[in-house]
Amino acid sequence: MLEERKAQINRAKTGSLRLPLVSILVPSYNSKAFLNDCLESALGQTYPRVETVVVDDGSNDGSLELACGFRSRGVRVIVQENRGQPSALNAAFGAANGEVFQYLDSDDVLHPRKIEVQMSRLLCADPMAMASGAWARFRSSLSSSVFEPEGVWQDLSPVDWLVESWSGGGMMHVAGWLIPRRVVEAAGPWVDSLRWAANVDADFFTRTLLASTRCLFCSEARSYYRTVPGSQSSLKSRKNLEASLSVLIRIGEALLLRENSVRTREAFADQLQRFVYSAYPDSRDLVSLAETRIRELGGSQLSYAGGTVTLGVAKWLGWKPAGRFRQVADAVRRAVRVAK
Repeated sequence: MLEERKAQINRAKTGSLRLPLVSILVPSYNSKAFLNDCLESALGQTYPRVETVVVDDGSNDGSLELACGFRSRGVRVIVQENRGQPSALNAAFGAANGEVFQYLDSDDVLHPRKIEVQMSRLLCADPMAMASGAWARFRSSLSSSVFEPEGVWQDLSPVDWLVESWSGGGMMHVAGWLIPRRVVEAAGPWVDSLRWAANVDADFFTRTLLASTRCLFCSEARSYYRTVPGSQSSLKSRKNLEASLSVLIRIGEALLLRENSVRTREAFADQLQRFVYSAYPDSRDLVSLAETRIRELGGSQLSYAGGTVTLGVAKWLGWKPAGRFRQVADAVRRAVRVAK
């Protein structure tokens, strides 16, 4: 079977077989520092039928000019006022001609064979199947990347994938997926009103998973998730926390519509419990809302996570005092960085 897939790709390269067009969709906002690496990785794919669509979402740092420099190499660039990642990706999807879609954040990078490897499986699979791949974090150099297998690094049904992930079995970043058009259309567009949520991609990819028949994991389909050092304080703004909780409730209820069972309720409750731990004490009313839904789901046994000192505080005084301690410690660290 593997040799047959390789033969299909080779015939396509020689022009004797037409393969589906893959559209790489890149939302860009003030991404000049990283966009070049991202687009070079898109243009460097070994899969023979690829188009790249960049939507500049109101940048003012020169990244639009950088993107336009790739037009001579076939990259399509769309310009819009700043409306957020969901709007940019919906615009990219509307302009794309592909039968399969690769979503790619502007600071991330694809291995040259990423799409080829995943397409080799999708070509022989159910037309409503989608693919995932191995991924690793990096900061400046790909050579520092370490691929660490997680529980979701296997072929799974949509519900099994979500339960495994939400129960601590890992995640899949945006660039890890490859999704047929018919699955994207069945799932529906990105939701503009969720633009402030740090987990906005979780809403979209949960819906695509549930619209698919199976997730096929491709170990050789590698992508790289850039970690940009800096303050995380914006992730705890009121609008961010409200939108993030909205995402968790949306995707949790969507999972229960597919399978309302002990395991899915526990996975949903664990997701909400993570929110509770991270949002306390910044937004106690949102924490209270989440805790109410957790009780309705039957509770969560998820342990509090943190550094050695924070865990020590949690052990002796409880997780809420530990949360207040962490809030103060984070504020001190931010003040020290500013002072430097």
